[in-house]
Amino acid sequence: MLGILKTKWKRALCAAAALAIAMIFVAPLAAYAEEPAQVMLTIKQSFSDPSDLADATFTYRLKPVEGDWPMPEGSTVEGYTFTIKGNETVQIGPLDFSKQSICRYELFQVVNKEKYGYKYDKRMYTIEVWGHPNGDIKFVTYNDDGSKSYAIEFENSYMPLPTNPKLMVDPPVKKTVTGSPATPGTFTFRLEARDPSFPMPSGSVGGVKTITIKGSGEGEFGQWSYTEAGTYYYKVSEVNAGESGYSYDTAVYTITDTVRDDGGQLVLSRVVMNYANKQVASMTFINKYGGAFGIPGDIAGGLANQAGNGPKTGDDTNITLYIVLIAIGGAVAIGAGIYLAVARKREKDAKQS
Repeated sequence: MLGILKTKWKRALCAAAALAIAMIFVAPLAAYAEEPAQVMLTIKQSFSDPSDLADATFTYRLKPVEGDWPMPEGSTVEGYTFTIKGNETVQIGPLDFSKQSICRYELFQVVNKEKYGYKYDKRMYTIEVWGHPNGDIKFVTYNDDGSKSYAIEFENSYMPLPTNPKLMVDPPVKKTVTGSPATPGTFTFRLEARDPSFPMPSGSVGGVKTITIKGSGEGEFGQWSYTEAGTYYYKVSEVNAGESGYSYDTAVYTITDTVRDDGGQLVLSRVVMNYANKQVASMTFINKYGGAFGIPGDIAGGLANQAGNGPKTGDDTNITLYIVLIAIGGAVAIGAGIYLAVARKREKDAKQS
């Protein structure tokens, strides 16, 4: 009888122990099942756009690698698709985990068609999530190369394609010299940017480039490209070297370059204006060598410089005309003086006789 009682007590103790063990392991699972743990994923986007004209909204997708794993509300068979604008940080989720498991996801940027000027971050992150019976959730993010990543970040940028220098209209500088110098003179012309930071042709220093033309002829400053939209201003003039016998053209031409962004490609529109605010296709400078009607070259140059305070030459007016008019006026005045002197002498001789 005592043996039977001992056996019953042993069985009761075993049953109690089994129940205690079940409570220890099964109860947390039941509680975990009732209150699923939630995970929120944080994604950061950085975007650089020097022109402030680009579309700053980009599309991303979270997709389970395999299996029917927890996904945010609004997911489809393709996964969960969302957008981020500019330099924003967003959170997606929640992902509800109610059972012990290891779930894997891929997170990547969706680029259906690349646009001109955009640089897309094409990294694919792999996210592993562990659900534990005690309700804890842990997850690890991996880069493309398998290394751990401590943040999910995408870096996009926009830089429109620069203007094509081959399409730039480079108006020539045309030099005309009147007169008959013994040897051709060398003339210098100056291209100057309103802002030294503006793009300039090769060989420029501090927003200035000079070229030389020997005698009458043509020259060009060269071409360049633009990397940002905007409006750029330049001026072209002749450098007065003060060479004896020459009068220098004081005309100043202005170049206005308007650069616009046309779907990721920068396009240039150029306008060249003379002193009279008239659009021209070339920049013409006319210099005079020597005098007219016996006026020495250096004096003629001085007279031309004085005349420069009046109408300018540019494309429409020839300073030679003013020099000739001055010379003719002088000749007429001298002739009139001689005529009057001869007439008075004849009158005096007639009275005496």
